[in-house]
Amino acid sequence: MIIHGKALINRSIEDVYIEIESGIIKRISKEKPRDKVIEYGDNGTIIFPGMVDIHVHMRDFNQAYKEDFYTGTKAAAAGGVCLVMDMPNTDPKNNSLEVLSKRDKLASKSVIVDYGLYYGLPDEKEALYGYEDIAWGIKIYPEDYNNPLLMEALNYNKEKRLLTVVHPEDPIDIEEGYRGLGCELRAIAKFIELAIKYGYRVHLTHVTSVNSILLSRLAKDHGVTLDTCPHYLLLNKNRRNEAYFRVNPPLRDEYIQENLLRSLSRIRVDAIATDHAPHTLEEKRGDDPRPGFPGLETCLPILITLYKHGYLDIWDIADLYSLGPAKIIGVDKYLGSIEEGKAANLVVCNIKDEYKIDPTEFHSKAKHSPFEGMNAYGKVIATMIRGEFVYRDGDFLVQRGYGDNIRRLTKNNHG
Repeated sequence: MIIHGKALINRSIEDVYIEIESGIIKRISKEKPRDKVIEYGDNGTIIFPGMVDIHVHMRDFNQAYKEDFYTGTKAAAAGGVCLVMDMPNTDPKNNSLEVLSKRDKLASKSVIVDYGLYYGLPDEKEALYGYEDIAWGIKIYPEDYNNPLLMEALNYNKEKRLLTVVHPEDPIDIEEGYRGLGCELRAIAKFIELAIKYGYRVHLTHVTSVNSILLSRLAKDHGVTLDTCPHYLLLNKNRRNEAYFRVNPPLRDEYIQENLLRSLSRIRVDAIATDHAPHTLEEKRGDDPRPGFPGLETCLPILITLYKHGYLDIWDIADLYSLGPAKIIGVDKYLGSIEEGKAANLVVCNIKDEYKIDPTEFHSKAKHSPFEGMNAYGKVIATMIRGEFVYRDGDFLVQRGYGDNIRRLTKNNHG
């Protein structure tokens, strides 16, 4: 298979022919081949590397009514995301080897994009041993901070060279009903101190401010990385303070949000993630609204829109939502850029196509969005994973179970 079009390669847009064989990019050339070519050379169409979302909630098990691996990965494919990393705060919680195995088997039968799993902090030390055969790392929530097994898990991850993902909010502040920026900064300080002192590799997820980025940079040389989300870039509590907009960490004051957005191209986070957190609309609007929003179908268009408005360069989109995430989880030899020898994970977008975000058209079960009605650019035309079109012109072209666990894929294909 050969695809032709303007592609994002080496931080530039190049008109190229991409030859794909056995799921791998075999050759990139500017010379027109004699073989049949799939043409994506229309004005405004760009071929990006497949996006990597390192923070999603596929729900499944007892909360499958909100989302499941099939609907969630359909949303991913329609949003140009080729790999999703699933969080463990499921029901039942994914923090035992038995539940982890069940979740992997369930996902492997349902997904249409590739996936990875995070593991929850287990209740017993023995449940740490061997979790890395299936999962990519451990997710630490605020309620885990004072768990005696926290240090055991950090030490185990260090020994096995595994990732520790941290939700940075101080549990003492949360117990006292305070989730302001200080709550976030104190948690970040705690974990960068551990990273510097003991050499743990820590990733701080969904940070909300420039101050959080600057503080974490004190430990950048010690392997500390961080991401933020589109809702922290574009939404604030001054304009969006009603119950629907509840999320953890919460939306910040307008000046904090605007500083984060304006600084995006200069004071860089390592990645953008969605924290795709689907709930029913009734749960979002109820007496105790559930925190979070769906985001897999809006993130790439939002980043393209930020490029169109001058907040990002076009290659920043791939740096933040493809290569950066791939580096954080350690699969950048396999994913994250359009290069010979890497997986043929490609996303075709028309960056001139302007439209209003309409959640009723989502493939996620959560057909609502904090960005409803927003003018956006960047309709996804096609999503290819390992040389196969998974999504093309509004249709899904693979069966449930096409996707695979990134742990198995990298072990089998890239050592």
